[in-house]
Amino acid sequence: MLNVDKFLKQNGMNKSQLAKKAGLKQANLYAGLRNPTLQTIKKIANALNISPAELLAAQETEGVKGRKGKYSRVKLNAIILCNGDHYEPSTLQELTNVCKTLKEKFGEIND
Repeated sequence: MLNVDKFLKQNGMNKSQLAKKAGLKQANLYAGLRNPTLQTIKKIANALNISPAELLAAQETEGVKGRKGKYSRVKLNAIILCNGDHYEPSTLQELTNVCKTLKEKFGEIND
């Protein structure tokens, strides 16, 4: 589940405003926060003026702090295919490392 409260506060927005700015119906926003697709993560992150990686990374930090380790063993299921290379990070730290590798290899991509 995506926790966007910190970012909403930083942007002076509520969830209704976030839904509108992200181009989502409010009901779809709530569904997207519970079980987000990559497309929804991108829309929410763009609306909050942050990167998708920042949004996902914050979840691990918030979960561990806020839930006394309940989410400290959360596993990530991801498959990344980039120019024929295949990556399967299983933690947010591994995902961050893959992103760093790709950034070094291809430079910053803002799409």
